[in-house]
Amino acid sequence: MRWLIGIAIVLLLVVGLQPSTALAGGGSSGATAQAKGGNSAPTVDAVVLIESGSETQVTSMDPLIEYRVKATISDFNSIDDIAEVEFHIYHTSDGSQWDADEVGIFQWTESTGLWTMENGAAATTWSVNSGNSSWPTTTAATGDWYLAFTPGKLAQADAAQSWHASVTARDENKSGSGMTGTASAMTTYAEIGLSAATVDFGEIEPGQSGYIQVPASNSITSHVTANGDYTLAIRSDGTWDDGGSNTITLSGTTGMPATAAQFSLEADDQEAAAGNGQPKNPIAMTTGDTQVTTGLRVATSSQSPEGTGDTDAYMAVWMAESGIAEVTFSGTITFTVSN
Repeated sequence: MRWLIGIAIVLLLVVGLQPSTALAGGGSSGATAQAKGGNSAPTVDAVVLIESGSETQVTSMDPLIEYRVKATISDFNSIDDIAEVEFHIYHTSDGSQWDADEVGIFQWTESTGLWTMENGAAATTWSVNSGNSSWPTTTAATGDWYLAFTPGKLAQADAAQSWHASVTARDENKSGSGMTGTASAMTTYAEIGLSAATVDFGEIEPGQSGYIQVPASNSITSHVTANGDYTLAIRSDGTWDDGGSNTITLSGTTGMPATAAQFSLEADDQEAAAGNGQPKNPIAMTTGDTQVTTGLRVATSSQSPEGTGDTDAYMAVWMAESGIAEVTFSGTITFTVSN
């Protein structure tokens, strides 16, 4: 039995080595093969800050003036595969959330064709101009996106080129890449508003002083919006009148005027302990700008509305002992802000 099994094994090996009759006559057979290529992520090739009406590169921006970001983007699968493009205009370092003084974030979405600003519910003077923004509508591998935007009032002033633009492109799988482009300076901006259009010092006896009676706060508040440190100043008309022939002249000093038919105006950003609107450290108002206070750059936190630097001004009017008619005199007090 052992010998027979050995022969059987040998025979099987021999048969296995014999060439097939069908192959000897020639022939072939094939199988269908396939493989799917991966979806290539888009790439941002160039980012440039340019003027609104030309391709000229911007090296300095002004708040409330329109500029554009030009982004050249490629996709091996053609650029109609790009689902969204996100633009960040930022100061010094990029951030993931909109911030009026540091980061402006905008987005183009392919499914809607809309340009949006990612400021949430926060009020802002940053803006996007969809009418001047554009995107390519071809199936080419490369195209240019143009975002038209306006920096807000609080965009930090910086003489150095510390403002940058970065762009990220994503496909429908949310994969993509980003790139930071050219840089720009930001010029200064400041404006001021007042809490009331008029102030009333009430009735003042000769040789006496009066303080703000209206508004009831005994002060007037200036609302400063500034993207840099600022100075608040105040001045007055040199002559007040009653609308007719009666006039009084600004002395330019503190306290009771020494000359007839004169009045003195005093101001301070602090109230005296006695209250009632009396200035704590009176500053003489003149016909030129007299500094009342200095303020630091108005800033906001992320996703917050734009703010102001508010300063209360307390004022006093002194009348000379003589030469003052018993009428109501009026003049203009002007607040200025500079940075």
